[in-house]
Amino acid sequence: MFNLKRFEISVVIFATIFVFLILESSYGTEFKAVDNFFFPDTAIIHDDLFIAGGNIKLDGIVEGDLISASGSLVQNGLILGSLNSAAQDLDILGEVKGSVRGFAQNINVNGRLERNLIAFGYSVDIKPDAEIQKDLTAFCGKLSLHGQVGGNLKGSMGELIISGVVSKDVVVEAEKVILMPTAKILGNLKYKSEKEAKVEPGASVSGETVWTKLKEKEKKHKNIFTGKYLVPEILFLLALMVTGVVLTLIFKKSAYQAKRAVEKFFLKSLGLGFVFLICIPIAIIVLFITILGIPIAIIALFAYAVLIYIAKIPVATFVGEKIIKGLGKREEPSLICSMLLGLVIITLFLNIPYLEWPIYFVVLFTGFGAIISSQRRTPS
Repeated sequence: MFNLKRFEISVVIFATIFVFLILESSYGTEFKAVDNFFFPDTAIIHDDLFIAGGNIKLDGIVEGDLISASGSLVQNGLILGSLNSAAQDLDILGEVKGSVRGFAQNINVNGRLERNLIAFGYSVDIKPDAEIQKDLTAFCGKLSLHGQVGGNLKGSMGELIISGVVSKDVVVEAEKVILMPTAKILGNLKYKSEKEAKVEPGASVSGETVWTKLKEKEKKHKNIFTGKYLVPEILFLLALMVTGVVLTLIFKKSAYQAKRAVEKFFLKSLGLGFVFLICIPIAIIVLFITILGIPIAIIALFAYAVLIYIAKIPVATFVGEKIIKGLGKREEPSLICSMLLGLVIITLFLNIPYLEWPIYFVVLFTGFGAIISSQRRTPS
């Protein structure tokens, strides 16, 4: 019997392998999956590095891009390309010639970035010796800027503290904005907030300052207990529940394998999902360029969107099972009951202010990687 789900996954994997082969022909790529990884300052990797692990410390040189998923990443060396990282703690102490895209609970920067920093997390701390030559875009609970930003500062955060230098404009939405005495904004300051910014004596803004009072109905962070966005969120949750039930009934073995991948290979699933989510769009673009690859690219794009939509399901099944077992249930809970409970729990956690983005990306990466990993482990 034709397995549509297996076919879609196979197309996605084929498309990614296809672009990897193209890249390999001119520029090598190294893949590593380890518990702990130390890269000494004497070592050099002459190509891109994809790595997943518990704790990663890089003191050497990576001449291409670094893509990583880990519990913690300390980058103390030199990256000639860009850095894309999903971690609990991300510390950038060295130099990155390209851009940095970080998804972490805590992001600390005390190095030199020659392009942009895009940060999703709870806490983002730009230390005094940090230098970001272009734009800083942050979505976080608290952003402390003590270093230098050569471009614009943009984003949304709970609290913004500036004691460093922003060479261009600051355009943000925040609950609290504080300019310390050493703060210098050489462009405009435009911000949305409930209260006017606290500007300490000595702080300077060269351009105009525009404060837009944030009204109650304009608050960005959702709160399911107030009824804000309640109806569409419930409808989306119910639709995902129905989808999860149908997929679990039809592909029970695959659903079990995906849940097991989350349970037994969490970091590897997280890393695999992170890598595939970044590389698959590249593969699809390459396929669209070729005439013969267009049909495969269209199918791969559809499969990619489907996998993103259902990525919560294996993580939800794992979470729900843990909760049910924690309540004292001795026998193995059903996949469907675990999945339904898990989806509710994850939805609640995704409404925690300033933690929703880190949680969302962890769930997305892990679920995506677990689905692909389960297909690799499930026999035909």
